[in-house]
Amino acid sequence: MKKTFGEKIQDFRKEKGWTVKEFIERLGNELSPAYITKIEVHGEIPSPELICKFAGIFGLKEQELLESAKEIKVQKFEESLDKRYQRAIGLYRLQKKKKGDGEDF
Repeated sequence: MKKTFGEKIQDFRKEKGWTVKEFIERLGNELSPAYITKIEVHGEIPSPELICKFAGIFGLKEQELLESAKEIKVQKFEESLDKRYQRAIGLYRLQKKKKGDGEDF
């Protein structure tokens, strides 16, 4: 299974041997431990600027980390859109059935 963006960040941090607190210190104490947890555990995708900062601290190419985040964002958006479309189709069909307008489209 493919790793999430947050899992990648957590792996990079642990490879450096940094605790969350040490990671935050390297970022300039601008973030809270709760926000790092949102990223690493709950799938929050930070701003592109923060992703670039992460890349610099980890010694990675900014573009690679940005592409990884972008891929996850696009995937989440597509899943959300698919759910909305399926719900809309279901409601449309239900309304047609109630009106007796015939078969599904």
